Amino acid sequence: MIDFTDIDKNLPNGENMGGITQKVYFGYHADVSAFPTKPVTPTTLETAAVLTGDLVMKAGKRMWEMYLTDDTGEFKIDPVGEVDGKSFVEHLTLFHPGLQTKILGFMNAAKNENLVFIVVDSNGNMFLMGDENRPAVYAGSPDGAGTGKTTSARAGMSAEFTYKTANILTYTGNIPLTVASA
Repeated sequence: MIDFTDIDKNLPNGENMGGITQKVYFGYHADVSAFPTKPVTPTTLETAAVLTGDLVMKAGKRMWEMYLTDDTGEFKIDPVGEVDGKSFVEHLTLFHPGLQTKILGFMNAAKNENLVFIVVDSNGNMFLMGDENRPAVYAGSPDGAGTGKTTSARAGMSAEFTYKTANILTYTGNIPLTVASA
């Protein structure tokens, strides 16, 4: 059982900025060789919310970064389930400007694939969407995609990805942006 403790206002240096950074990191779920460890019999509130270790990619694989327009990305956590069956759904929404072939190709490749994401919030907290049992998946385009109606409209692609998880956990490991060796 976890030992409860007082939960005081805890804003390091008075900082509590909303939103996420202008980059998210993504990869194929099938390219992951090892996921960080979930808490096992945690005894403190802090240890009950932190993954241990790194996300490790298979040999020859890595994660990739995607730019998003500032103030268009959001990481949201929704509780779901009935009494005695609660869990969470994490949502990543973003907007990538323009309709270049690279973003269109990504959407074509990602729409029915199992993925993993690392999301960094504006305070430096990281969240891993995906684990050994469940991937992050494409859920749709909440703000649409296209050219817009007017020349002053913002052309681009919005996307939402979801991940179902039993607990909300932060990730403190490395972001594997270099190709994993054999």
